[in-house]
Amino acid sequence: MSKISEVQGRVILDSRGKPTVEVKIRTDDGLEAIDSVPSGTSTSSREAALVEPSLAVANINQIIAAKLIGQEVTAQREIDQMMIALDGTANKAKLGANAILGVSLAVARAAAMASKMPLFWYLNKFFRQISASETEPKIPTPMMVMICGGQHGGNRLCIQEFLLIGKIEQGRKVWQTIKKILKKRRIDYKLGLEGAFSPDLQYDEDALDIILEAIQASGLRLNQDVRLGLDIAGNNCRMTAADICRLFEKYQLYSLEDPFAETAWSQFSQLKLELEKSGRDFLLIGDDLFATHKNLLQKGIDDQVANGIIIKANQVGTLTETMEVVALAKKAKFQGVVSHRSGETQDTFIADLAVAVAAEFLKSGAPIPRERLLKYRRLKEIESEL
Repeated sequence: MSKISEVQGRVILDSRGKPTVEVKIRTDDGLEAIDSVPSGTSTSSREAALVEPSLAVANINQIIAAKLIGQEVTAQREIDQMMIALDGTANKAKLGANAILGVSLAVARAAAMASKMPLFWYLNKFFRQISASETEPKIPTPMMVMICGGQHGGNRLCIQEFLLIGKIEQGRKVWQTIKKILKKRRIDYKLGLEGAFSPDLQYDEDALDIILEAIQASGLRLNQDVRLGLDIAGNNCRMTAADICRLFEKYQLYSLEDPFAETAWSQFSQLKLELEKSGRDFLLIGDDLFATHKNLLQKGIDDQVANGIIIKANQVGTLTETMEVVALAKKAKFQGVVSHRSGETQDTFIADLAVAVAAEFLKSGAPIPRERLLKYRRLKEIESEL
């Protein structure tokens, strides 16, 4: 049996050039696993608390490490619970969710190595225990950001993300076609935080029109080959239900994420009723609304406010708690979207996680920047293994 012999945290830079946390776990039989923690730009007030990265590293090296030395590396649930108790706060504000999660993920990766299993298979085995189910691994469909606005774009667009849902190759083709359209029309643009285009457009509908044009020019059919989605990020982009329904119908949208602010439960519920009247398939997703917390998701289930949930491990702070949320979502027949953050690293853990819990979707930005593309490429690797 592999026991933890060393826990070491250090500060690294994320894709925005901002400091974040990396954790290395060594075992007494010579195994070594490394994982890192992303962080977001647009965040929910209910997310687990992050502490300054250098403090998080100090907490790992000076407090958490001493408690983990000698622990069996496969004791994931016990290790996660120990760190939660060691922190002792409701939102991990003492040690920091970035410290706790970094350790939690690195432990899981080391345990997979000790078990001589690919990470996704090991995580699937753990998820079956958490969920008391026979869930089989499944390759999720990529949700790829094509154009960005809001806090991610730094332009005049209100909506935060304009998403293409389909195969990776389709996403890369549409992204390249959008680039050609913008250049042909001499529309100034830069690339946003997640590799999507941040063009100088005045209206959100302009962005949707360009994506539709790119889909058609790429030889793809909307709602047959690919689908469209929006992350409105309602904490920062205020839209009326009427405006959202109009866009839903006009552009034959499939998914809508955070159309309203994180406390607008009744507005979510009413919009869900309106979308159901369309008779079309749709995905109404809560991100800031649920913040990957069981109690918030349970309220959403009880109030029938959505049918999908964004899963971000750093919103709650441990792998065990993340999987408990996914298990609850599956029981309620909510579709799961395992998601990256705007400040990413080259770690690919979320790809294995998405497959392990049979999430319907993986959201990892545009299929271009290395830190985003690595997640999508990991899906391809797992697909070949399966």
